[in-house]
Amino acid sequence: MCGEPDGEVILSLPDLPVDLNSQVDPAAAPSVARGPVELAACRACGHLYNHTFDPTLIQYDAAYENTLHYSPSFRAFAEELADGLVRRHDLVGKTVVEVGCGPGHLMSMLCERGVGAGRGFDPSYDADRFEAPRHDRVSISSSLFPLDGSIPADLAMSQHVLEHLEDPVALLAGFRAAISAGGPNTGTAVYSEVPNGELMLEQGALWDILYEHVSYFTRSSLATALQRAGLRPTTMDVAFGDQFLWAEAEPGEVTTELPPAEETAALIDEARRFGVDAQARITEAGDELDAALERGPVAVWGAGTKGMTYLNLVRAADRVSAVIDINPRKLGFGVPGTTLAISQPEHLRDVQPATVLIANPIYRDEIAGQLEAVGVSAEVVPLWG
Repeated sequence: MCGEPDGEVILSLPDLPVDLNSQVDPAAAPSVARGPVELAACRACGHLYNHTFDPTLIQYDAAYENTLHYSPSFRAFAEELADGLVRRHDLVGKTVVEVGCGPGHLMSMLCERGVGAGRGFDPSYDADRFEAPRHDRVSISSSLFPLDGSIPADLAMSQHVLEHLEDPVALLAGFRAAISAGGPNTGTAVYSEVPNGELMLEQGALWDILYEHVSYFTRSSLATALQRAGLRPTTMDVAFGDQFLWAEAEPGEVTTELPPAEETAALIDEARRFGVDAQARITEAGDELDAALERGPVAVWGAGTKGMTYLNLVRAADRVSAVIDINPRKLGFGVPGTTLAISQPEHLRDVQPATVLIANPIYRDEIAGQLEAVGVSAEVVPLWG
């Protein structure tokens, strides 16, 4: 992130499927392509990254699916975010550009609050597969976002995109060009949101690791990326149970200044502890799964990053009786790297699990209500947190 070749490998994992969020036929799921994950920590800026990442192995196309808006909890977060962006940046009647917009859920929320136009860019968008955006002022292209400022915007934003990119600074510089298209240092703001790498370290959330993510941002490394792109961070904070790290920034000078050495030294120490603990946690999780299976059927709820990484790293994971997700586009597809397929919550009426492992603890209350609705009484156990 900072350009310094000063990385230290803190964790090596078995090869993981390179594309956990792609829809794959269950018969083909066990034999999908895999790649190594060696998590390194940069001693100069505190960034975490897979230094063995090969971008040629990843293809973001119409088979890619990671929409979160089917969750009421996530929708509530997105509604609050839309309210705040419009209010803070006076976006009524203005133009918002979003990279990695999916089917345009957030842009539709913004337009419902008065944004004049929402322009989305996402190579995985397929108009034949997705429903049309719910607001008529939203348009979506499956082309890559041009980085030359040829598409001006009052707000340029991305949610959970930078961590997928080999060169996130280039996209941020493109955002700066977009909001500055009206003249030098004009424009409103850039909003960027990523998974919170510091929370991953603090809570030992190793299930957040997947091949698609080349980067795991900390506050220091996200600030470094913004500054190298010619953006001045104005606000940086966490959200969604501290799981998301976000920043707002405005045009500024390009700077290669590094964070204070004591700040990154503390991060590196924590990263080393995480690496050691993660190896032990994989073994411990296998023991816990063995014990749960002795008590009765086990289901895993959440066929996103966390749930699918867990199912690929923990021994005996193929013995779970069901993998559940509420995203209807995932149903019936396989879990890459395993013999398992994704089912809807109603399937649990037949399984009647004794234990439901939930991939993300923030959804615990939501999942408990859905279990009750389908007539399932089970012990609900978060995988972390």
